[in-house]
Amino acid sequence: MPGNRASLAAYAGTTFADPALAGRLAGVTVPALVVWGEDDRIVDPDYGRAYAAAIPGAQFRLLAATGHLPQIETPGRLLAAITEFGGAQAASHPAR
Repeated sequence: MPGNRASLAAYAGTTFADPALAGRLAGVTVPALVVWGEDDRIVDPDYGRAYAAAIPGAQFRLLAATGHLPQIETPGRLLAAITEFGGAQAASHPAR
């Protein structure tokens, strides 16, 4: 966890307020999946929905019975969401 916090501080600062974030998210040009824990008590799922809405074409996936750390709390659900998204992307963009 200390490593996670240090990484977040390096990328997002210590206030987690970035007025330029919406503009950067709007510039994402690759398929994106925003995964959020339904029971996240640190950042409400509505934030995740807002992130997804700010990224053109992004998909939002809410993980049931999951909090702020899906990679630790429900890794199987997280992996399934990522695998499903990746498979759908591969199917819609076959190799040339």
